[in-house]
Amino acid sequence: MLIITLTTDWKDGDYNIGRLKACIISRCEDVCIIDITHNIQPHNTLPAAFVLKNTYRHFPSGSIHIVGVNSEPSPKNQIAVMKNDEHFFIGANDGMLSLICEKQPDSIVALPYNDNCQAFRFLEVLGNCVKAISDGIELKELGDECELRQEFTSIASCYESRIVGRVIYIDTFGNAITNIDKKTFEKIGKNRKFEIIVQNNLIKITELSQYYDNVKSGKILAIFNSVELLELAINQGNIARINSLDTKSSIIINFID
Repeated sequence: MLIITLTTDWKDGDYNIGRLKACIISRCEDVCIIDITHNIQPHNTLPAAFVLKNTYRHFPSGSIHIVGVNSEPSPKNQIAVMKNDEHFFIGANDGMLSLICEKQPDSIVALPYNDNCQAFRFLEVLGNCVKAISDGIELKELGDECELRQEFTSIASCYESRIVGRVIYIDTFGNAITNIDKKTFEKIGKNRKFEIIVQNNLIKITELSQYYDNVKSGKILAIFNSVELLELAINQGNIARINSLDTKSSIIINFID
């Protein structure tokens, strides 16, 4: 059975979700379509890439992952299909796909743009592409080879005694997940004392927690989560809502000699 996942900013209940599934099912037999999420903030590629990067490996090899964020094809917005780590990804080649890969993909091609399609061309493009992949057609037969466009805003900047990062994802509980990973923190920190500064001194944290309940209910904490990224939270609270955090919020860690 072919596994197809959907990650979009269309919101649950959007009729285009049903249209997309119908386009796929009408072309492919024996498929399983799984909704990863449709609640990505509109046009925000950072959380979309974060979600997919941390979920796709749990699906079988050969799965097709559709990313419906900034996905309407146009002469300026190239839709690509990429093969990476024995998985297929279809989405805008605007830098987002590069955030999913930890190395150069096995292959990537730009899908042809058809100006004769009606509005919301993404549906037609996706349906045909998924059908071709399920039939075993090589990617080079689907379009022209292209360069994977790079996106660097999700990479933390490192200095001798400082890391400058940002929030890249807000989860269901309002916890703010950053682009600062544990390995980088330990490499730059060298076991020194530190202060985590959020939103230009709005929040300062000087220690890490191992569990959420290491602090009292309602108190702010910093923790490295299950994917080893620095996460800011409030025990039994919503730090994003209370402190107006989003994927534009800056995070600075100063290490103290």
